[in-house]
Amino acid sequence: MKSIRRALIVTLLSAFTLVMFVASLNGYLASMQRAEELLDDQLIQLSEVLAHIHLANDLHGAHGASVRGPDAPTVYRGSESMAYQIIQNDRLLSRTTNAAGEPWLDWEEGFGYQNFDAFRWRVYTRDLARELRIVVAERADVRFVVAETVVLQSIYPLLTWLPILAILTWGIVTWGLKPLADLSRRIGVKQDSDLTPLQMDRTPAELEQITRSLNGLLSRLAAAFARERQFAATAAHELRTPLSVAKVHMHNLRAGAEGLIDSQAINYVDESINKLQRVVQQILDLSRTQPEVLRTQFHNVDLVDLLQQCCAQLYPSFESAQQSLEFNCELETVMVRGDEPILELLFENLLTNANRYTPTGGHVSVSIECDERFCTVCVDDSGPGIPPTQREQIFERFYRVDKNQHREGVGLGLAIVGQIAFLHNAIIKVDESPMNGARFTVKFPAHKGGTHED
Repeated sequence: MKSIRRALIVTLLSAFTLVMFVASLNGYLASMQRAEELLDDQLIQLSEVLAHIHLANDLHGAHGASVRGPDAPTVYRGSESMAYQIIQNDRLLSRTTNAAGEPWLDWEEGFGYQNFDAFRWRVYTRDLARELRIVVAERADVRFVVAETVVLQSIYPLLTWLPILAILTWGIVTWGLKPLADLSRRIGVKQDSDLTPLQMDRTPAELEQITRSLNGLLSRLAAAFARERQFAATAAHELRTPLSVAKVHMHNLRAGAEGLIDSQAINYVDESINKLQRVVQQILDLSRTQPEVLRTQFHNVDLVDLLQQCCAQLYPSFESAQQSLEFNCELETVMVRGDEPILELLFENLLTNANRYTPTGGHVSVSIECDERFCTVCVDDSGPGIPPTQREQIFERFYRVDKNQHREGVGLGLAIVGQIAFLHNAIIKVDESPMNGARFTVKFPAHKGGTHED
């Protein structure tokens, strides 16, 4: 997506440049016209001066040496860019060296352009009393260079100010978009679990509606999540009691009706109740580990001691399935920051998952390794493994890798594992195990001073 600031700066600079170009062009044309008028005024003044000198001094006091015969005109050395003729009674009285030797009699009075002496000239012809004609001329190319030089000297400063204008535009646009940038920053730093309304000081009128709409959305989301958590927790809590009662009655029924009722049917009902109990417990665990629900202060937890306890508690399940459970760790203690009961639930779910999917006679291994950055816990099994295409989805709620083969779970155990790992800033991933099954790796941020070798 394009940057609003970049788009505004480019648009404004383009508009400023276009306006400056048009203004400079109009100023150039107007200034050139005004310069032309001023140079024409100089020709008029020159003609008046020549007329005054001729009438007052009878054409004496020439500018340079003169060469004159009985009927020859007076010839003066003048500027290469200026020329004139003084004509009286159709006879040439005086001229400059670059003017024609024949009088300019057929030129109309006033301003015009003529070609002579290999150049184009701006000519002013003036007829006075006593049949006196004054013709003054100035080279057109010299006039243009002089006028353009003067005009451009006034335009160049405008062009040099363009980079300064760009810097000012960038600063003004950045300052104007500061409230929007502040709103974006406040949204960016909010945690996934933070649904509190946004608080901004001096919200501009343009952002008030956006802020109100966003806060309204956050409030609706918070209410929806609260209702979901409340429903799940209440439903699971209310189901625990009748399930426990049913479990007791099934035990009494099994003891009192031995030989009267098919034991297989009783086992089926008993297993169904056990499954319902596991689902209810998982729903409670999922609700209990929500980031916005968990408010426990984290403290140092010894992973070695915690994993030893988990393996000891779940060892009967592995033994009944004729599976071997191995714990490998060369460190005496491995300390991480976390909530011990919640971490215990994480490892219980991982070990239960390995026990459930590892075949009879299979092997499960738990190991701990540490370096300067991470403390890594690996749970390996010799089960069927998890296809690479499904390894990112197994931490979603109610997702199961093989729904037809494994009907015991409902897909909440690994979702709870992923949620607890997120709460502890841990990285969890699934790979192929060296035992050809699945390897679950949980990387906790290393706690300095928290590991001790044997």
